[in-house]
Amino acid sequence: MSIQATFDGIKNKIETKASDAIKERLGDIADYAVMISPVSTGAYVNSFSIGKAGFGGGRVQSSANKPMYQDEGFMKQQALDNLYGDIDRLAVKQGLEDGNARFTLRNRSEHATNVENGTGWTRTKAYEVFRKVKGNFS
Repeated sequence: MSIQATFDGIKNKIETKASDAIKERLGDIADYAVMISPVSTGAYVNSFSIGKAGFGGGRVQSSANKPMYQDEGFMKQQALDNLYGDIDRLAVKQGLEDGNARFTLRNRSEHATNVENGTGWTRTKAYEVFRKVKGNFS
């Protein structure tokens, strides 16, 4: 005669802990990306989105008709609130179960390329936000 126990709940607990860890890491990425981003009108920093890899769309803000030199702390907090909301809405646990837990940080600002590469600027260097994020978190 043998005695056995089946631990069905272990897989669920592992997936829940892994999901929480991934969301925490995505929060770290959001914090860092916002922290190193420039703020002038707030359009760039508030155009970040996080979603499942391959997601369409995302936030986009225009700097047209916005005053320069916005309150940096306020703009960055607004951007973080948006990104944390994105992260909260992600189905990370389902992605783990499906074997497709991949995520994308995106910025759809009209001048995202300029911020990243310094393209077309004469007085400001490139901020290289995505290069730095990838270097720190890949």
